[in-house]
Amino acid sequence: MAISRRFVVKKDAHEETITYMEYEKLKGFNVKPKDSFEMDDMINVNEMIIINPGLIEKLVFKKCKRRLEKIILMLSVVYEDESTDDGNIEMVLDEMEKFKTMLRKKYKEYLKKEEYKLYLKKIEILESEARIRLNEKRKEVQEERGRRGR
Repeated sequence: MAISRRFVVKKDAHEETITYMEYEKLKGFNVKPKDSFEMDDMINVNEMIIINPGLIEKLVFKKCKRRLEKIILMLSVVYEDESTDDGNIEMVLDEMEKFKTMLRKKYKEYLKKEEYKLYLKKIEILESEARIRLNEKRKEVQEERGRRGR
């Protein structure tokens, strides 16, 4: 079994040497690659820890923005389709809940306080709108059942 070693590779701009450091002691933001692309003459990366605060802030901001746009797109698709059932709206609500949990547990320490509060507020607004739509759908279904039963 191969021994797993973890290092930070840092190239010093003044010297032409590469310094190896144990990165378990460093605090940073963990990033894993999406696809496992492996080549023989390449270093394969399973996980990367970013320790530059400016880069972390930009990366987290981009990830949150992308996730929020995905949720908005899901909501717009659900709203445009009149034949959607409760399951689709509940799926979007679950996605919003996952994002809120991720904001609180993973991204809170890396986002600015104003940005964090803004993301939570946006999600809460979208969530309340989705719940209103879900309640309307359920009322329509109950009314339809009431008409059929008469």
